[in-house]
Amino acid sequence: MDTTPGPNFTEPPTSRELLERRAPAEVPDAAVLESARALAADPGGERAHEEVYRLLSMTRYVATRAGDEVAREVVEALLAAARAVDGPPCGHSAHAYEHALETLSDEVELAAAAPDPAQEEYGCPDAVAMFARIAAEIIAPGTVEGIPDRFPAYHEDAIGNFASVLHLYPNSDEPQYDLTTGISEYPTKGELAGDIVLIRAACWHVSSGMIRQRWVFDDTIEALERVLARLGGASCAHADGEHPELTEDVDTDAATGYYLRTPGGRARLQKEYEEGEQEAPAAAWTCPVLLRDLARSAHAPLVEARERFFGERRTDHLDAEYLLADGELAIAKITERLVATKGNRPYAEDLAVWAARRRAQGTGDDRERLFLFLAAARGLDVADSELPPAVSRDLRPLLQEVLAAPLPVSCPHRSDHPGTGADLGEAVGAHLAHLGDPRTFPAPEGARPFDAWACPRNLAPVAEKWLGWVDEWDEAPY
Repeated sequence: MDTTPGPNFTEPPTSRELLERRAPAEVPDAAVLESARALAADPGGERAHEEVYRLLSMTRYVATRAGDEVAREVVEALLAAARAVDGPPCGHSAHAYEHALETLSDEVELAAAAPDPAQEEYGCPDAVAMFARIAAEIIAPGTVEGIPDRFPAYHEDAIGNFASVLHLYPNSDEPQYDLTTGISEYPTKGELAGDIVLIRAACWHVSSGMIRQRWVFDDTIEALERVLARLGGASCAHADGEHPELTEDVDTDAATGYYLRTPGGRARLQKEYEEGEQEAPAAAWTCPVLLRDLARSAHAPLVEARERFFGERRTDHLDAEYLLADGELAIAKITERLVATKGNRPYAEDLAVWAARRRAQGTGDDRERLFLFLAAARGLDVADSELPPAVSRDLRPLLQEVLAAPLPVSCPHRSDHPGTGADLGEAVGAHLAHLGDPRTFPAPEGARPFDAWACPRNLAPVAEKWLGWVDEWDEAPY
C-alpha cells in the first residue's frame, strides 16, 4: 500500500480527535457503516489505513452492541483491507501490534487506545493489515487466520495460578482472586466465552467451601445471571454432541479460558487444536447455546452453596424428624444421626442448628438442655468442617453461654470427661441415648454418669474448640 500523500490528501485525525470520535458505549450504526463501506469500496487505497484504525477505534461497540449485519459488513471490510494491503515482508524487525497483543489487559483495550494512523509505525502495510485482522477477530472470534499466537504474559501466570488453586496447592495466599473473573456488562464474544469457561471450571471448587468469601459467590452469580438473561433465547445449528466440553483437566481448562479472551490467545488455542492438544477450535467455544449451558451448570451449584454457607438455615421441618408426637425429643433418631459416618455427614450441620435453636427456646429440664448442647456440638464433630456463617450464627450464642459458666476448682472426674463422646466410636449413640433418656435406653458398657457429661470442665473445652472455629470461615481462604 502506498502511503504517500495524494493530491486530495488531508491530515489524518490526531489521537485527540480519535479519542473524541470514540464512543465506547454507543456509536451510531450509520457512522460505523459509513467507515466500513468506504473501506470496502477502496480496501487498498491511500486512505485505507485511516478507515482501518477508525474501525478499530469503534470495535468495542461493534463487538458488543451492534447488530449481526453491521458486524458482518465491518468484518468483511476489514478482511478485504488486510488482503489488499498485505504484501512482501516490510523488513521491520518488530511491529506495534506484537506489543499490543502481549500487553493488552482485555481485547477491547486496543479500541480504547486506537493507534494514530499519522504515526509511521502504524502506517506500515504489515501493521495496517494485522490491525485489520485483529479488529475483525475481536468482532468474529476464532474466524480470522494469520494472527500471531502472542498473548499477555500475565495471562500465562494467571493460567498457572488458576490451576494451582484447583490442584489444592495455591500459589498465593488469596486464591479467591485467582479464581474470580468479572464478566463485564458488555463483553466481547471471546471474553464472554473465556470467562464462562473459567467460571465453570472453578464452580465445583468454589461451591465445595474451599473459597469462603461471600463476595466471590455474589459477584459470580450476578455475572452468570446477566449472561443467562442475555442468552436465554439462544439457538444454534449444532447437533447433540457437537459442542466442546471441558476436559476436567484443570491445566487444560484454565488455558482454554484464558486463551479465549484475546486474539493472540485464540490463535494459540487454534494452533494447539490443530496439533491435537485441544479438543475444539476457538470458534467452537463461542456458540451461544454452549455458553448458556455452561453458565447454567455453573450457576446452580453456586446458588445452592451460597444459601448453604450464608443463608438462613431452615430447620422447622426437622421437628417432624427429631420430635415425637407428644413433643418430646426423638432420642433414638437424634443419636442415630450423631454417629460419625459418611451417611450422617449431610445431616449434621442442620441437626446442630436445630438442637441449638431448640435449646435457645428455654424449655426442658437440665438433662434435656445438656443433651441438646451435646447434640449440637456432636453434630459439628460429625460434619467435620469449619463453620459457615449459616451455622455459626446460631451456634455462637450457645457456645459462648457454655464457655461463660464458672469452672469448679476441681472435680471428681479427673481425666474421665467424655467430651461429646468422640472416643466412644459407634457406641456413642448408645451412650448419648442413655444420657438423654435413661428410663428408655439402658446403660451401655462403660456408661459415664450424668454429672461427668454435665461437668463444666467437660463442656468448656468443647465450647472453646468450636468457638475457635467460628471465625475461621472469613479469616482464611483455606
